[in-house]
Amino acid sequence: MVKDGDILPRYNGGCDKPAVQEGGIPVKIVSLDVHTEASQLLAVNEDGEIVLEMKLATEAELLRTVIGGIPGPKRVVFEEGPLSGMLMDALADVADEVISCDPTQNPTIARDENSNDERDTAHLATLAHLGQVHPVYVPPEPYRTWRSLLIHDRRLERWTTSTKNAIKALCRRQGIRYRGQGIYEPEGRIRVVGEMKGGLLRWQVQSLYRQLDLFERERERVQGRLRREMRSRSLVARLCTVPGVGFLTAATLWAWIVDPGRFKSRNALSAYAGLGLGQGATAWKPIGRAKASKRGQRQLKRILILAANAASRSHSALGRRYQVHRDLGWEHSKAIRDLARTLLRTVCALWKMHQEYDDEQVTVPDRA
Repeated sequence: MVKDGDILPRYNGGCDKPAVQEGGIPVKIVSLDVHTEASQLLAVNEDGEIVLEMKLATEAELLRTVIGGIPGPKRVVFEEGPLSGMLMDALADVADEVISCDPTQNPTIARDENSNDERDTAHLATLAHLGQVHPVYVPPEPYRTWRSLLIHDRRLERWTTSTKNAIKALCRRQGIRYRGQGIYEPEGRIRVVGEMKGGLLRWQVQSLYRQLDLFERERERVQGRLRREMRSRSLVARLCTVPGVGFLTAATLWAWIVDPGRFKSRNALSAYAGLGLGQGATAWKPIGRAKASKRGQRQLKRILILAANAASRSHSALGRRYQVHRDLGWEHSKAIRDLARTLLRTVCALWKMHQEYDDEQVTVPDRA
């Protein structure tokens, strides 16, 4: 356990963000180990000496008061978690810099055999002195709220699909034939209930139909609210001009990308969307075949793959691009990933240039 008077290891060499600002003003490091009920706080100066260590309730106003009362410039650092957004909003104007860092990149903390809140904050302060924390982008409002609503819509979609599958499974076990979506229509429901053997099974399938109606009504309400709120945003309407991009796709892109300019390159953008390529190397030479990366934002990747599948069937340059790659012998999954990357880059280009989609601007490879 770190106690008052202990000195953390001081490392100045190679620090990306040293503990001294321009002009020679020292910067204090304030590390937080955040939990729902209480948080551990540790503040150290530029020499690694502890100036404040305490446990306090995880309340926005209390954190603002304590951290704001520490004199001089300060950099607050904590590991990414459910409360990151609240902390970023609360501390933005009482600290010179607020960093939410990636916990998977902090092995010093994760592999400590004697881990506790006091040691974790000490390790985090040391990593901040070294410049070895990896910041995670925390979007401002209203983007966090939109992400939450879109995730809720996706959850309702999964529950709807699961309930439909349960109805189909019950029909198969009873030998009831069905085709397509007919068993969800009023006439199909009456037939299914009538052919169920026994009162308990009839009650079960009626319960499943009630669940299905509830999920579908709630999803209609969620999407209706999203559409009303998005009506005033011209960007979403502009993105919907791209083939394959509907309202939900445009809203998802707007909520997760936030600003295309925050990505250093097109490859960084593709990697964030889960559409990058993984390539091993040894002795500075690639090993084997490049494979689709499994990293990235899953919600964004899923919606882009769906949009790419829709665009591949359209009479547009995007559809022609997909068909050319198929004619050249590409697998369907590879051609769709390429189309999803092209669609993503097209959307971001329109975003930056404030333009609508132009089919002639999309590159279609030569069949030769």
